[in-house]
Amino acid sequence: MKRNSFLVYFYMLVAGFLFAGCSEWDDHYDADTSLLASQQATLWENISKADNLKQFASLLQKAGYDSVLNATQTYTVWAPVDGSFDYDQLSSYDASRLQKEFIQNHIARNNYPVSGAIDNKHIYTLNEKLMIFNGSSEYTIQGVGLSKANVASSNGVIHLLSGKIPYAQNLYESLNTNDYAIDSISNFFHTYDVKKLNELKSVPGPTLNGQVTYLDSVFDEHNELFSQFYAYINREDSNYTMIVPTNEAWTKAKAEISKYYNYLPSFEFMENTSTVSSESKKITVNIDDVEYLKDSIVNMMLLKDLFYNNNIYDNKKLNNLKTGETLQCDSLYGTTFTKLYSEDAANLFENATRIDMSNGAAWLTDSLRMRSWTSWNPELIIEAEERSVLSSTLNVYDVPQRTYVVPGTQNPEIAGRVSGNTYLEVQPVTSSTNPGIVFYLPGVRSTTYSIYIVMVPANIVSTTRESKPNLFNVTMGYATATGKNDDRGRSWLAASSFSTDTTKVDTVYLGDFTFPMAYYGTGNYYPYLRINSAVRNAQRLQYDRTMRIDCLILRPKELDNYLKEHPDYKYDTGLY
Repeated sequence: MKRNSFLVYFYMLVAGFLFAGCSEWDDHYDADTSLLASQQATLWENISKADNLKQFASLLQKAGYDSVLNATQTYTVWAPVDGSFDYDQLSSYDASRLQKEFIQNHIARNNYPVSGAIDNKHIYTLNEKLMIFNGSSEYTIQGVGLSKANVASSNGVIHLLSGKIPYAQNLYESLNTNDYAIDSISNFFHTYDVKKLNELKSVPGPTLNGQVTYLDSVFDEHNELFSQFYAYINREDSNYTMIVPTNEAWTKAKAEISKYYNYLPSFEFMENTSTVSSESKKITVNIDDVEYLKDSIVNMMLLKDLFYNNNIYDNKKLNNLKTGETLQCDSLYGTTFTKLYSEDAANLFENATRIDMSNGAAWLTDSLRMRSWTSWNPELIIEAEERSVLSSTLNVYDVPQRTYVVPGTQNPEIAGRVSGNTYLEVQPVTSSTNPGIVFYLPGVRSTTYSIYIVMVPANIVSTTRESKPNLFNVTMGYATATGKNDDRGRSWLAASSFSTDTTKVDTVYLGDFTFPMAYYGTGNYYPYLRINSAVRNAQRLQYDRTMRIDCLILRPKELDNYLKEHPDYKYDTGLY
């Protein structure tokens, strides 16, 4: 009996809460009987029988959302009344586009009834767009006024609108073939699309043959290129600037970039390229599909510097840049860590048109105004002390040693700096032998480079140590146009041998060299540079056989020429 009395009391208590909840719910709505009666019907039933929502109901059915709004999950629907929106145009959309750009733009999960003052309430609709809900006596969502509020339903609430909510594309969604002539970048980008069902956000339906079906299937969109370029342009809470090439710009850029990525179906690579040729091992490398490799890399190179995070450094100035204005900034940082100084940064937006998006801005352009060396054909810096670029077999006489220059200890009489404060010291075992060393050259494109070697004097950290110049010669190992390895030719060199200036960290020009093929993207197969001390015994008092090498610089010829014509030009060398 005591137990039964307790249960009766418990059920009465619960019922009290339920009735209290209903009272609070009803307080949001007009007291007329038609609204109260609407609570017994679903969202879809109320919409389908409304005389002024026939067009909206028709589009809901086409998009498959009649069943979604007839289920038990709670939604708020902002329904534009007949004649207040472009019904004929929306009717021409396929179901997928109609869902994304119109239906889901007017529906949110949960109840958002109108009551009292609403001050900039943030609401995310089903397509994950952020909407701003405002008002007191009159209400708006994204600036569109409500003509009638709070049509209560058994599974949510309906607000009637005097027009449709404008659909704001994000940058990812703007890469389509509907609005602008950008089919080329759109088609390429979307080949990497992947959609995965989000079971937590989807509305489950009946189980058929042991499998759960869904009345409202929500898919998470993913694209490998987001992470490839560190640019998550699909996220509504992001803020990016994207340079968007038209088909014309895409075609011109591909033709230009392609020149730097000529590959051979087969070429020879020298493994263990020591100064003793008999110890070298020749390997034949085969590329299965040269055209596929080239096209893939060219496309990636075209895309990689199109994205800029508006929330970092001087990139913030992009938020307010308007069409026709000249960007005034110290530098821009691309999402792939490319740094563009003011001159090159401003060029990006010349004659381009800004189009605002929900997560940033797209700049539509008929020409990618990037200099080749700031993007797809960069200057290559090979740090001598990095073991990964050294041949695995060295001359028996070579004793390489990584040497660190403690900041603040450099001899003030020596001009210049050692990049990274570290260099490679190559010593002979005996005073009568000449050391030699071989450096692999990763990242080489099929282009002409002006090649430099940066040498460090012996007295880099000492004002009393004797410093004598080096005397050395150089050979190049590379694949010819027929794929055969050649390391004998020296016709490209500026001189037969080279000496150094002991008063500075000396950048020695070796000569211009044109690589017939690109090595970038082929794997761990590279051309190489062999450097040998060339001091004869009779010269040992005049020259130092120990070589101190800071780095190698492979500077694209067009950049080398530009620097000679514009000595004040500033670009990201990556050296320091």
